[in-house]
Amino acid sequence: MTPLSVPIPSWLMHQMLWRFLGFASSIVGLLCYALSRSFNFLFGKWNLAKISIYIVFSLIICLATFFAKIWQHSASLRLRAHMTFLVLTVTSVYSFFFDKAATGDPDAYSIGSSASFAIMWFSLSRQIHCGFEVDMLYFFLGVLIIQLMKIRFLLSIVAICFSYFLIILRSSLDASTVTDSEYLELHDQNHVSIQVESDSQQSNIHRIIMTKLMDCVEALQKRKAALVQTIFEEYNNATNNTMLVTDYNFLIDTLPQGVVNDLHEAVKSAVAVGLVKECSDAYIDCWREFLEECLAILLELDTVKIDHPNTLPTPYFMVKRWAETCNVAFKILFPFERRLCDRVFFGLRSVSDVCFANICRESTTQLLNFADAFTSVSCSFDQIFIIVHIFPALCDLIPHLQTLFCDSLTMFLVNEAITIQNNLREAIEGRYTEVKNMIFRSKKAKFVFPNGGIHPLTMDVLAYVELFCEPFLQKYVQGSDRAGTSFSFSVEMVSMLKILERKLRIKSKNYKDPALCYFFMMINRRYIQNFVKRRHFVTHLCNDWVQNNTHKAEENLELYYKSSWNMVVDYLKLYNDESLVPAVPAESMKEKLILFNSHFRKICTLQSTWFVGKEQLRKEIITSVENMLLPAYGNFIGKFHNVLAADAYEYIEYGMFDIQARLNGLFRGSMN
Repeated sequence: MTPLSVPIPSWLMHQMLWRFLGFASSIVGLLCYALSRSFNFLFGKWNLAKISIYIVFSLIICLATFFAKIWQHSASLRLRAHMTFLVLTVTSVYSFFFDKAATGDPDAYSIGSSASFAIMWFSLSRQIHCGFEVDMLYFFLGVLIIQLMKIRFLLSIVAICFSYFLIILRSSLDASTVTDSEYLELHDQNHVSIQVESDSQQSNIHRIIMTKLMDCVEALQKRKAALVQTIFEEYNNATNNTMLVTDYNFLIDTLPQGVVNDLHEAVKSAVAVGLVKECSDAYIDCWREFLEECLAILLELDTVKIDHPNTLPTPYFMVKRWAETCNVAFKILFPFERRLCDRVFFGLRSVSDVCFANICRESTTQLLNFADAFTSVSCSFDQIFIIVHIFPALCDLIPHLQTLFCDSLTMFLVNEAITIQNNLREAIEGRYTEVKNMIFRSKKAKFVFPNGGIHPLTMDVLAYVELFCEPFLQKYVQGSDRAGTSFSFSVEMVSMLKILERKLRIKSKNYKDPALCYFFMMINRRYIQNFVKRRHFVTHLCNDWVQNNTHKAEENLELYYKSSWNMVVDYLKLYNDESLVPAVPAESMKEKLILFNSHFRKICTLQSTWFVGKEQLRKEIITSVENMLLPAYGNFIGKFHNVLAADAYEYIEYGMFDIQARLNGLFRGSMN
């Protein structure tokens, strides 16, 4: 059926005509309403305050009417929704008070204001498409008909004819707009389909609409470079590469609103004539390519695929890049694409969902396949550590996936991610025994180093705890369902440390020097203790183990002193209770100093060959020896000077700074 229309002169197609007509009719309508009897009935007589308020209100209405096309392009969808609600609310309130005021016949000013406002909304319907302008036109036409019907029935017939003429004129203008290919003005949420009499005319309209759609898509494509730059600026400014984005519209704000609105209008036109598939395919091809380009840049890859670990240049590097890429994709890129689809396909939710699903499905699957690959291959020792870093990263991403992919078209991606998460957890839990055996049965674990030091077994076990247990302890510290997992990993960590302690005690028995035996146990315990404190594992370990390890480390330190340095310090003691003896024989002091020099030299020579790999721990032990030795030596030398006077320098081999210098040379592993 051909839509009813009338011949339209070309001058009626100019937007400027309707712009000035709407502006003029708004002025006339506001003036007539100000002079009408209904205004006086509702608001009372005029005064200075009412005049000022009405002038400001009228100025806003007139400017909004004159610049309707401009603010329509710049307004957000949320603002349009608020405006629609505001207009309909004001209309309802006006109708209520208008019915109360309409007690007698309306005056000429009331009729003039209704007719002017009807023409104003008719003009606005030619410029904007917010969804309420046609409703307002019908409202004021109805008011005009009722007013004229109260005066005389024949006048209402004139009003009905006038209303019918405006409706037919608007329909004809819409049809002419499509025919001339300037743009297709769609109205309502009913999506009225325009039917064409001949197949050739319909094909021509399709071609025109698709041309306009592709032009809009190309205009949006030109903004890709700016979008990519904005994304990476946001990523680089984030703290510790953690996405802090809360307003996902910041990317859409970088796009010209006119381009987005034009694309929205073109999409509505295409959908109205049945070009849904062609429209969605064009949009999907454009933005799927954009997402793939962004992900390739983030991963720093050109042709290397990321769906299998064996194809990666360096697994550790790629795991880090994968985690960062997932953060950008699921916390910035995909939320941006979701909002852009909603903006472009506003009012077409099903089409928006299909486009979003097709754009993001392939990229999401590719990123998930990387994590899934480590659950299916035979993992080496290094790849097990990689798995335990992929797992917590995936745990962080799943809530974002659940927010993004919540419809029937994309829900399978969330289920796939959860399945991979469970597979990773099972892969890790199933390799506990394997990893333990690899550590405790390795060749390094059997070595006994002649100069003591932190044993490689200690380093490997703590590396296991750091790389294997730490990610899980960080993820599972809250929540009832996570408490059990946290506890199991804490127990696992304590179990590993107890086995390590037993192995270290066995190895310490290989040292014939008791001091080296205690020194070996002490530095390994101190190293474990510092590691636990530095990594904040104290809260995950039972208090008994922490206190027991601290006590044993102090006990080993005391035994180390007793078997080496205590003997040296004893030479510096003149009597068991020096406070009771006022004087000491010079010969006795000379003998003690000679013995001290000999033993001090021997101990320093021996223990300088011992090795502590961590400088901080080495300094801690040296400081504890200094605190014990230097005060006693300083006290002895002071009394030695008092007894021998100038002859004391003949027997003093080490000054205080010399003692400190020899102590600072301890535990460096030197053989001289």
